[in-house]
Amino acid sequence: AASSDTKFLHSLYEHLLATNHVDTALRIDSSSLEKWLLEEKKDVDLLWKHYTFHDRHVLAGKIMRETALETAEDSRVPLHRRIECLTRAVNSFDLALRGNRLGSDLRRPAGGPGGYSVQGGLSSQPKQEQQVTAETLQSWISQIKEQIDVATIQERVLTTIIQSQDANLEAAKMDTLEFSLVNVSDLYNDYAGPLNLFDICLCILATCNHNEADSIHKLWKSIICEEVLPCHTSSESAMEFLGKLKQGSMLEEETIVHGAGNGGDALPKFENGEWIPRLRNRVAALGKELFGKGADYTFPLDLVVRELEGLRQVYDNTREEGHVSLLWPAQTMLDVDVSFYALFESYDSLQQVENAAPGGVDITTQLPWLSSMSELLEMWVTAALSSYGSSSMIGSNNLYGNGQGNDASSQLIRGINTGGLLQRIYGYRSALEGLSGSNTATAALVNERLAKIDETIRKEFVQL
Repeated sequence: AASSDTKFLHSLYEHLLATNHVDTALRIDSSSLEKWLLEEKKDVDLLWKHYTFHDRHVLAGKIMRETALETAEDSRVPLHRRIECLTRAVNSFDLALRGNRLGSDLRRPAGGPGGYSVQGGLSSQPKQEQQVTAETLQSWISQIKEQIDVATIQERVLTTIIQSQDANLEAAKMDTLEFSLVNVSDLYNDYAGPLNLFDICLCILATCNHNEADSIHKLWKSIICEEVLPCHTSSESAMEFLGKLKQGSMLEEETIVHGAGNGGDALPKFENGEWIPRLRNRVAALGKELFGKGADYTFPLDLVVRELEGLRQVYDNTREEGHVSLLWPAQTMLDVDVSFYALFESYDSLQQVENAAPGGVDITTQLPWLSSMSELLEMWVTAALSSYGSSSMIGSNNLYGNGQGNDASSQLIRGINTGGLLQRIYGYRSALEGLSGSNTATAALVNERLAKIDETIRKEFVQL
């Protein structure tokens, strides 16, 4: 098509769009079309697609980035739209970077591959695209990806607030959250923190690579408390543990009632254990978001294991004789993809802390940790043996299925060869033999379990 009639050209473009020939229209390589899209249609999506069709990826990325970062007071760009534009900008700059590396000319003239040239009085040459270095493109991509990470967290905050029945947020702040990009500091201090969105606070700290141990520990204790409290319990040991658990959290004022009186009957009963699956699911889901992503400090393994194991132990103490105890804290960590080796080291360090408590060894605290250690070792060896298609372990809770046997095996062999695993098992058995008191029968059973674990390891793995 050749014409110098501007009205005709505009009519042609309108006709192509109206008759569902959008791609055909956008493949026309003409500054007239570009100007029409900019000044009359004012459709940045069509313009972005037009630039993309003609390999003008830097301009495509810029127009999407400008739309995403629009700050005019009358601009009402929804958050989801801003995220969409940022994503398109990254993709466009990435395409430009690939073209840069291949040595392509980012200032391709009109009429090149994939485009039509409309001749006429108006210049058919598209705007000259500024040449951009690979380093600049990489910098833009990195910056925008960080903005997308923060904006995605902002969208999560927004969704949580909308779904919440009791979120009390003033209208102006809600409007800002819905129609602008909030910087990460304000997102934490003005929204996630005051609204007690503990999980999101941790995600923000991970995104910003902010390693503040005290804040991270407080947030994790708050998350655990939020799933257990408020409650009532008939167990004094549970009362004591829960009281210590909420210290240093943001839920120190939550209610713990001893017995069903004093309004306790209106609260969930700790002994029911209904909090366990909720807590496991929440810790596992959040752990998968944080652990192994380059900011493991936001998933403090020792703290989480200590508090979950403590809850498990006081809960088990409230159960009747014959109750089957499950090592759900360890399984939760494995679900997060914590390795057996790292988990073993965590349990080992925690039982050593119990052993070194003031006043010497306390059988009431030391024995449960040694028992948990024996169960963890049993799980580990069972998983390792699964890679060989056999399992000689009896009495396992069978919480850990197949699928990671090879990895469990390599970790176990590493523990044997470099981690002094057999020597540590010997140490646990010696500690058990030194315990005295009313629970000596339980200690003997744990010792027997460790003896069998030791025997199996020596038989199946020591020679490897």
